[in-house]
Amino acid sequence: MTLTPTDPVLILSDLHLGHRASRIDDTASLESLIRPFRTVIFNGDTAELWHATDRPRGRKLTADLARLCHHSGCKAIFVNGNHDPDISEVNHLDLHGGALLVTHGDILFQGVAPWSKDAKHYLSAHRRILDELGEVDFDSFEHQLLATKRASVELQMRENPLNRGSLTGLSMLALQAWPPNRPFKIVHAWWQTPSLAADLMKLFRPQAHFVLIGHTHYPGVWYRSGRIIVNTGSFLNYMSAHAAIIEDERLEIRFVNQRNGNFTLGKVKEVFKIPKTVVANEEGVQVRTGWDASSTRRSPQDST
Repeated sequence: MTLTPTDPVLILSDLHLGHRASRIDDTASLESLIRPFRTVIFNGDTAELWHATDRPRGRKLTADLARLCHHSGCKAIFVNGNHDPDISEVNHLDLHGGALLVTHGDILFQGVAPWSKDAKHYLSAHRRILDELGEVDFDSFEHQLLATKRASVELQMRENPLNRGSLTGLSMLALQAWPPNRPFKIVHAWWQTPSLAADLMKLFRPQAHFVLIGHTHYPGVWYRSGRIIVNTGSFLNYMSAHAAIIEDERLEIRFVNQRNGNFTLGKVKEVFKIPKTVVANEEGVQVRTGWDASSTRRSPQDST
């Protein structure tokens, strides 16, 4: 999909608005974080629409967030995640001539979320939907993304009988850790993610230098197969969030702090120069330029 954000651009993921474990009770707490930017990309799972009990509040807070962005003078772009698979028509963004790929990250895993309590149903639905794709569509990035979102939509229609509204604090934490092997599945997904993202880029976006994802809630920056993978984490309790900032030809990764109930940009974690992806040769044909991932990295001091 072709969308052109206006610099400076802020990229966040996994706000899970409406979820009982989200640290965002009021979108006004994001105003200081959002206001300096012309565009904000919410890279999936912005709204918690998975459970029927969460959907009304999730939708309300997401509408509040869109209004906050509008009143702050910035454009909001919502990318679909697996907890909000039809919140918009956007499943990914190719930015800076294809140098940066922005997508939620649920496409990385067969079964979308193998650590989920609904992993068995997720895997069954995802496999069936992928099997229904023809050979041409199966090799299409866009159709693979659509298959992932269709599986999530289908799982949303399967109601969980548990009354989550009665759970608070430690009871909610204990529920999230059950069954006993679930924490191991989560850690395994964290370990797999950078390599899976690099493989995705090689297969579907060989011209991309960076991929920005969320989904696993584990923030960080990794180098794999000559590519740079950035995960911006989440705004759920006990997890941390990072912000990705794009301005001119610079990509900056910063911590997100929460102080007195409000979110602000914290220290700089990494700074990269965004290389040019294509140039025209003497015949006017566009070709990819050579590049080295290590040469794009700058020290955080360079951003000051």
